[in-house]
Order: sequence, then structure tokens, then C-alpha cells
Amino acid sequence: MRTYDIINAGPKNRFMCNGKIVSNSGRGVQLQNLYKPDKAASKVAKAIIEAIRAETLVSGMFPGIDVMTCIASVIRTSFCAAPGKKLVVGDLAQIESRVLAALAGCQAMIEAYKNGHDLYIEFMSWLLQKPLTKENNPDERAYGKVVILGSGFGMGPDKFVDYCATFGLEMPLCSDDPDAVTAQKCINGFREKYKEIPMYWKALENACKEAVRYGKCIYVKGVVIDGRNPRVLKIKLPSGRYIHYFAPRLVKKKKFGKTMECLCYTAYDSKGAQEKDLYGGLLCENVVQAVARDLMLEGMLLAEKEGAAVIATIHDEIVTEVPIDSSFTLDVLLKCMTTIPEWAIGMGFVLAAEGYENFYYKK
Repeated sequence: MRTYDIINAGPKNRFMCNGKIVSNSGRGVQLQNLYKPDKAASKVAKAIIEAIRAETLVSGMFPGIDVMTCIASVIRTSFCAAPGKKLVVGDLAQIESRVLAALAGCQAMIEAYKNGHDLYIEFMSWLLQKPLTKENNPDERAYGKVVILGSGFGMGPDKFVDYCATFGLEMPLCSDDPDAVTAQKCINGFREKYKEIPMYWKALENACKEAVRYGKCIYVKGVVIDGRNPRVLKIKLPSGRYIHYFAPRLVKKKKFGKTMECLCYTAYDSKGAQEKDLYGGLLCENVVQAVARDLMLEGMLLAEKEGAAVIATIHDEIVTEVPIDSSFTLDVLLKCMTTIPEWAIGMGFVLAAEGYENFYYKK
């Protein structure tokens, strides 16, 4: 089985085989979309790997797990460290909700993260008005996870039902049973408990509309909305980087049965120019993900200063490669990833990370 060295190349990954770049486009291995390991296969992953490498894997070897599921569940292990080296991998925990909490000034979330609480359990316990624990209430925690992950950018109940389905969870839109967990109840509960977050959506949208209308700059909780150039709306991030929206304009549109003033911009894709709406939830998502990226980049730069080679990033995960006897350990990487950069000091960021050391990549 051929294994590849992986190096990061900005928005896309490149892959090195025998010292040569074999792909720098979407045609190569997609680390962002690898198969999620089967739970049963994960329990016997080591045995599966040994069987594959010994070329003895056959149908029926692992009861209840077909051969293709076995292979797909351990595909990550084909990405190995070079001889004499090891991988040190760190994953930023709940980075988007942590950034969102800081930018929106949501004290309930910030305090929960500071105190090391399980936010998924804490929210569901509040929503259902009963004590829950991670160990005894895995189903409720699963619901809490999709609420925290899916509700931060303005998603409504209808879309939330579909979002839950992507996690394998069935969520009714509403119910006559007051104790039932429904999409409507979850969305309303999120916005009630963390009221600063919907206020942040509105603040961003209103500021962008005003900046475009009057051609001025407006400060909104850590970012600067710059509408002085009629050709492009810019949002200056805490790090100093900018998000750009071309040809911003205010347009009257009919939505939700009434005529509303909407902020639009021109986006470009394979189909050419497309008019798209800019609303509070989307603006919030763009800002939060951009700031999360900047925080992650600071961790990568610190890791390289400590002597590690950053060879890949997958979502909010950093993969580094170091010699086996290197002083660069998992603890060092996690410290790098959770160090608050100078531009973010005082903004309320509470970062956490976890990871592992191994000779091959894994979930």
C-alpha cells in the first residue's frame, strides 16, 4: 500500500510522492471528506490494519462488518509519517462556537467554556429542565451537539430538521408533547438562552446596510465594516485581514410575504456572476470562520517556531511531523494551538484542543 506525504498549500492540499507534487487540485486525495469510521470497525481497527498489511483480510473475518467498510474505516492510516518520524496531531475543540461566543459577547457560553463544562449537556439540561450527564444521557447530548453546531448562524427550524438528518438524528419540526425534543423548541431555546448571538446577527446586518448606504466605517464587536468604496464592502477582522464582498447594493425584494430591503453582492463561480443576499446569519458565519482560521494559523506558526513541520490541515485539525526523539510533543502542540495571539487578547476567546501522537493518521 503506497502512502503519501501531505503538505499544506493554503486553501487546497498538495501531495508529495517520492519528493514530487502529484496533485494540487481537487483531483487528489480529499482529506476533508474521508469516510467516517464505522463504530464497530473502530473497535477492531488495529486488527483490520494488520490484516490489510498482511494481505489476509477476507469477507467474514470481522463478523457484522463487510470488507469495504473495514477498508474505508481505516483509510486514514494509509497516511504515514516518514521513516524515523512521527505525527503529532491537534484538533481545536468546538472552535466555531468558541469564536462566536467571544465575538457576540455571549457570557453564558464563555463561562461554560472557562469552567470546562460540556456545553451540549448544559444546554439540553436547561432546555428540558432536568439534570443530564454525558455518561447517562448520550442521546440528549447528541441533540445538544447539533443545536450548538447548527444554530449559531441563523438557521431556522425547517432547515434544522435537515441538518439533524446529516448527523443521523431524526428531529420532528414540532410536537404537541411539551417534553418532546423538536426543531422549533431547540432553535427557540438556543436564541433565548444565548440571546447575544441573534443580537450579533442583527448588529452585523444593520452595520453593513448602513455602511453601504452612507459609505462609511462602522465598528461592530471586534470587526470594522468598511463601506467607503462603492465597488467593494470590506470587513476588517481582528487580525487585520479583510473579507470582501463585491458590488454591494441595497435591493427591494419580496420575502416572507412582504417587501423588504435586502443587502446583496455579486459572487463569482463556475457559472459566472451571481447575485447573492447578505444577511446577519451569513455575515456572522463568514466572520466567525475567518477568525477561527486566523487563530488556527497562529497555532501553526507557533508550532513551526517550536521545530515542527506542519504537513496538513483538515478542517480545525493540524497535522505536524517531527523526528521520533523530538522534544516537540503533543503538549507542546496543544499549547501552541491554544495560545491567544496578541491581536485577540481581551476579546474573550477561550480555546481548547486535544490530539494524539502516532506513526499514522487516524480519526
